Amino acid sequence: MTIKKENLLQITDLKKWFPLYGGIFSRVTAHVKAVDGITFNIPKRETFGLVGESGCGKTTTGRLIMRLLQPTAGSILFEGQDIVNYNNLQLRNLRRNVQIIFQDPYSSLNPRMTVGSIIGKPLEIHKICKGSELTRRIEELLEIVGLRSKYANRYPHEFSGGQRQRVGIARALALNPKLIVCDEPVSALDVSIRAQILNLLEKLQDQFDLTYLFISHDLSVIQYLCDRVGVMYLGKMVEVATKEALYKKPIHPYTQALLSAIPDIKPDLNKKRITLEGDVPSPINPPSGCYFHPRCWLAEEICKQQEPPLCIVDGDHYFSCHVQQKELKAVPLDLTKRAED
Repeated sequence: MTIKKENLLQITDLKKWFPLYGGIFSRVTAHVKAVDGITFNIPKRETFGLVGESGCGKTTTGRLIMRLLQPTAGSILFEGQDIVNYNNLQLRNLRRNVQIIFQDPYSSLNPRMTVGSIIGKPLEIHKICKGSELTRRIEELLEIVGLRSKYANRYPHEFSGGQRQRVGIARALALNPKLIVCDEPVSALDVSIRAQILNLLEKLQDQFDLTYLFISHDLSVIQYLCDRVGVMYLGKMVEVATKEALYKKPIHPYTQALLSAIPDIKPDLNKKRITLEGDVPSPINPPSGCYFHPRCWLAEEICKQQEPPLCIVDGDHYFSCHVQQKELKAVPLDLTKRAED
């Protein structure tokens, strides 16, 4: 029996199309379909992993949830409230509950500000504390992420990459958020440091009841940290499942190809490496039907003509594939009832 958890975040048919201008009058001639109708939810205190090739729309999705970008269509429900049309005051209040950890710990910190100023700036903007209370809070945050409180007066260039990312995590924690978007927070770090940061994120989640959207292209990291995983391809969500179900029995051909590329310390001679032919299509002019059909070895005629519906099997395993829908006799998902899942 699957116990349904209360959703902190609910995404339904979310789209972000960037216009391209051309001609003498600079009219809109085409769109880059960075995110093209994705649907998923994140229950409270869960870590949801978002994976896919570079350019598939993972980071754009994170920025849409942060409302750093305005969606073209769809809804983003945070604690039951649609934040798509929030005004500036409402967005200001939202920032206290939704924060982000950026990918690059070098460019995400202002080199002209001390670490203390960087961490304390959100507290000053939201008028949470000042003076000696602000100083104590900055020192407390530094110690929470494993840095010495005396480092508050140092500048970012005086720290290593792992230490800078800890500063970024401290800044994200400053306002006691409920949701943190982790945009590939360990991809720029040495392998030995990655485990420390991942363990820190796991510890902080337990300590502060945090919910994570963890964006990564590293499937091993996703398997270690995440509870559920969403797989994106060319702006579409092609599969969503628990990590146990996804890694044990992937349904979508694209997911199967991704998982077959994971290095194994105990090589299985029977394991077949799936090599995808061709390049990823352009998001400006995506293929008709299923976006993945030009590279799919299972593609049938219907895949070229019709976009596959989002289907569900085993109660909480979602995928979009005509061939697998027929094979598994899966039921198409009614998006009007998706919020109740």
